[in-house]
Amino acid sequence: MSLHHVDHGGTGPALVLLHAFPLDSGMFDRLVPLLVEDARVVTIDLPGLGESLVPAAAPSMIRAARAVVAVLDDLDIDRAVVLGISTGGYLALELAALVPGRLAALVLGSTTPWRIEPDEPLDRLEVADDVERRGSTEPVADSADEGLGATAHRDQPELRDELQRTIDAADPAGVAWMARAIADRDDTTEALATFTGPVVLLFGAEDTATPATRGEEMLAVRGEGSATTLAVLPHTGHLTPLEAPAEVAEIVRELLAQLP
Repeated sequence: MSLHHVDHGGTGPALVLLHAFPLDSGMFDRLVPLLVEDARVVTIDLPGLGESLVPAAAPSMIRAARAVVAVLDDLDIDRAVVLGISTGGYLALELAALVPGRLAALVLGSTTPWRIEPDEPLDRLEVADDVERRGSTEPVADSADEGLGATAHRDQPELRDELQRTIDAADPAGVAWMARAIADRDDTTEALATFTGPVVLLFGAEDTATPATRGEEMLAVRGEGSATTLAVLPHTGHLTPLEAPAEVAEIVRELLAQLP
């Protein structure tokens, strides 16, 4: 499995950005320019999405994680900070379970280690079947609305159109593959609890899909004494880097400053 990726260059620690479903790495276009002076920024399209081909292998989040490790190997990156939003967060936690030594720190945004809503396995399998049956991404079109908070809908209406274009352009076969990989994901609570590097839990106060209370629950899993920060952005929904890139960039810079 080969994943399309872009090494945007920059100086400092490697920073890998993993996007939400059913989008692609373009959701980070507003964030990347704000961080290239602080990190070597790498964006990756998840399997079957963006410019990544639909894998021939059976859908699996572990396989996707191994493909991300292959990208790190190709770029000669020994250790990286990984920022994952929503499904990208599931993948980041799979990496923490699979290769914790390759991760310098984690930013887990609008995500959860548990196999629960908004991505319950049976629901994701039904979505995959529906997408294939229709040969269309229409079954996930609501993601364009659901991904944004009320403030973004009011003040940045162009973002909704941008998301809709991305979803409309997505390969239905790739969307179905990734939906099944989401259904296949493991519970990664142990990986969250035992990861020894710094962790930022990033949530939007206006997120109705994965509310900030999930961040509080994940903070409890990390436990007292862990290098963990819960950041809740007040006027954002599910897609914080898209809705509030400057605020997210500042949070990432603070994290990078903690690294040895």
